[in-house]
Order: sequence, then structure tokens, then C-alpha cells
Amino acid sequence: MLNNEVIRIDRLPVVQPLNNQEEDSLILEWYEVNRTIIKRESMAGRMIHLDKPSSVVLKQGLVIYQDAHVVIRIFIKPCTCMVLQSNNMEVVGLFCFDVGNRHLPIYMIDDNKIAIAYDGRLFPALQQKYGSSVSLANYRLDPAQVINCYGNIYAQTGKNS
Repeated sequence: MLNNEVIRIDRLPVVQPLNNQEEDSLILEWYEVNRTIIKRESMAGRMIHLDKPSSVVLKQGLVIYQDAHVVIRIFIKPCTCMVLQSNNMEVVGLFCFDVGNRHLPIYMIDDNKIAIAYDGRLFPALQQKYGSSVSLANYRLDPAQVINCYGNIYAQTGKNS
């Protein structure tokens, strides 16, 4: 396969490990993982046309293409995030409510840490309300970490595992 050929992807492969395959990545921002059509070059310069099936969630490391010569995986770029670190569930609930009014997805980084993508107008307000519990840090916002009103449906249903 030449790097100037367009790779059209409309369903994901069944991953079959082979020897000596080149590793390549399709780099996405956190907010691009839900797009249905993505057209861009991979890290190695291959033109990709991804028609994402509706049942697929583009997570970090997901193989989207494989042949005898190359494996192409999703790479989600880390970004600046506003992070709340607290083990007080009332504080976490209030924070989620404040952020939820902005319709921003909330990501569970670990047991006492949640993050959202940086918003320059929201950060000062959150810092004023929550003090030193809110800070800035770089994280990869992976759909596997997103908190939904009914929990993480991807983890519960085993979708895209």
C-alpha cells in the first residue's frame, strides 16, 4: 500500500496480530471522537477517510485499519483540562451540576479526580467557587472515562471492548 492511496474505512477490522507490521496513528482531538466522517492524513502521511459506524466509539488505541503491512490506531491528543480533586461527594455533585449547565462532558480520571476540557470563561468561576480543589492539568480525555447520567455506558455494556 502506498502512502498516497486513500484508505476508506467503513467498518473496523477484526484484529489479527501479524509480524513486522508498521504502526501508524490517526490523531484526534477529544471532541472529534463522535464525528461520523473523518478525512485526514495519518501520522505517517496516509490519507484516511473514516466513515464511523454508529455503534463504534473511537477510544485511545482502537485499531481502525489493518492489512499485512500496516496497523492504524486511534490516538487521542492530551489537552488542557480543568480538574476537580475531591473525595467529598457533595462538592463533586455541585461541580458536575455547574459544569453540566454548560453541556460539557465530564471525565473520571481516578476515584477522587474528575476533569473537563479547558474553558477560559468557566475556569475562573470554578476556581472562585471551589478554590484550590480546581486546577489545570493535561489529560487525554478518552470516551471510556466519560461520566453519563447513568454511569459509563461503554464500560457497562462492553461496547467496543
